[in-house]
Amino acid sequence: MEILGKLYNPDNTIAIPGFYDDVVALTDEERSMIAKNPLSEEQFKAATGVPALWGDADYTIRERVSARPTLDINGLWSGYSGPGPKTIIPAAAGVKLSSRLVGNQDPHKIFDLMKAYIESVAPPTVHVEVRLLTTGEPALIPFDLPEMQAAARAYERGWGATPIFTRGGGSIPVVADFYNLMKIPVVMMGYGLDDDGLHAPNESYSIEMFQRGIETAIVYLEELAKLPSGDR
Repeated sequence: MEILGKLYNPDNTIAIPGFYDDVVALTDEERSMIAKNPLSEEQFKAATGVPALWGDADYTIRERVSARPTLDINGLWSGYSGPGPKTIIPAAAGVKLSSRLVGNQDPHKIFDLMKAYIESVAPPTVHVEVRLLTTGEPALIPFDLPEMQAAARAYERGWGATPIFTRGGGSIPVVADFYNLMKIPVVMMGYGLDDDGLHAPNESYSIEMFQRGIETAIVYLEELAKLPSGDR
């Protein structure tokens, strides 16, 4: 717990030296677009059930969850947690961490920085082993690509409203592989809503959104066909 407590600074930023070095800064235009998202901080708290929001105060909650890197504690295990009392002192403890990266960050570099930092702050009374499980390259797709603008027109035709580019974080490593290795644009089009409970036990998806998504995908192919051959 002492090590975990040292992963973050008092201002809620990540304490690992060099962690933010390669982060692509948000442009004024991107911040302006993200700010158009109507979800307020109060609505965000109500949706997640937390009493207060946490994170770098230099960025809004929408910017933090969509365009800033993270360091997350995913799980902890140690000792006895079954029924009844036990007066043992655990001989070992473990934690699983993950880090969602943003454009230009190298996952192997970040792991090396994380490993070196954890080993440096570990108390002298314990042995620490830091192991890498898996990595995925981050991807940042420019919103002004012709293919992305074609998607925006498709959404407008499918829903009758102009879409807002807010950026979004996720874990789909193949996106970066397509973008970096094949040198082709990648456009991800989603039709779910914030309250669908993505990946939750009660995840839902309305029939209306499903049908409109099909219609939007169809008109997107039409919009792509209109692009000059050099942009396809």
